[in-house]
Amino acid sequence: MALRDEKPTITVDVKGKVCPYPLLETKLTLKKMKSGEILEVIVDTEAAVKTSLPNLCQKEKHEFDCIEKSPGVWNIYIKKA
Repeated sequence: MALRDEKPTITVDVKGKVCPYPLLETKLTLKKMKSGEILEVIVDTEAAVKTSLPNLCQKEKHEFDCIEKSPGVWNIYIKKA
């Protein structure tokens, strides 16, 4: 099952915020979460979707899934390692 099909533990909406805020809010939220929990990040900043959040997940070994829900708005799903 894809992460996007699982129920998120926490949702963070960072639409309208430019980098580095989506990354910072994601990192702060992940710190509070337990391993295996799923964070949903709703974002409209392409740099966060294509660069900063995938890089964070790769570096910290979190699972990452992303879907564009509407033009220019993505839902990112991160399963904490």
